[in-house]
Amino acid sequence: MTAERVVVSIEEEGAPRAGGSRVATGWLVEPTRVVVPDPPPGLLDGSLAVAIVLAGEDESPIERIPMAGVNAVRLAGAEFAVLDLATASRHAPNAVMPEPVVLEAAIAAHGGDVRAAFEATGGPVPPGDRACAKHNIVNCARCP
Repeated sequence: MTAERVVVSIEEEGAPRAGGSRVATGWLVEPTRVVVPDPPPGLLDGSLAVAIVLAGEDESPIERIPMAGVNAVRLAGAEFAVLDLATASRHAPNAVMPEPVVLEAAIAAHGGDVRAAFEATGGPVPPGDRACAKHNIVNCARCP
């Protein structure tokens, strides 16, 4: 895995790739999992076919990974998506998945705004920090 910052774009399959196929953005919280705080219509019920596009800030090739599954998560009256990737990304996670109770409190404190709550509690990982893939913790003290 590389340590550069990564941009995660959720793009509609079959749409033209040049401008306009992005339907949402998200954060890579594990090599095979992406959080989408503002899922577009059709993502949660499976009627929208998407691929996850990951691009690093370096000159490396862009990854386009199919979605293997989607989970709807409901906390504090808000809903967001957790996408499972068909294969692991070569990128290091750019966010950390907060504990549900912490994220629920943050969503309530941010008036139901999942993006703001997630940014306040788990992502994105600050530049120079690394998210431990084993424990999903920024600058994990348990790992060398």
